[in-house]
Amino acid sequence: MRFDELFEQRRLVASRLKDCIRDMGYTKVSFARKAEISRPTLDKLLNGSIDSKSTFDRHLNKILKVLNMSVDELMFYRSAAVKTVTTVYSQNAPADHEMSDAAKKQYQLLLDVIDLCTIYY
Repeated sequence: MRFDELFEQRRLVASRLKDCIRDMGYTKVSFARKAEISRPTLDKLLNGSIDSKSTFDRHLNKILKVLNMSVDELMFYRSAAVKTVTTVYSQNAPADHEMSDAAKKQYQLLLDVIDLCTIYY
């Protein structure tokens, strides 16, 4: 798929981005900061509701660079069947921090609740 075609497929792109960001252990805040994108803009990208093609293209380029992915890798990305978070990136987490299994389960539950909230609110 060509980069120019992604704007027309922005809802599918949004779905793939959500999966990638979650599977890599980022929070929206930490990912927005790393990609140098405002949180509201990231939310619009992840909801597929961004209306400006130039804004979409500019920010998607930043995101792909941070994810170290090509357009095809993003579009064919499938979330792992068992979602495990090996690292959670946070401003206040120690560099060598690893989550316990219980914390991983709680974190995944929290992400699921947040996803439900974004659907209904």
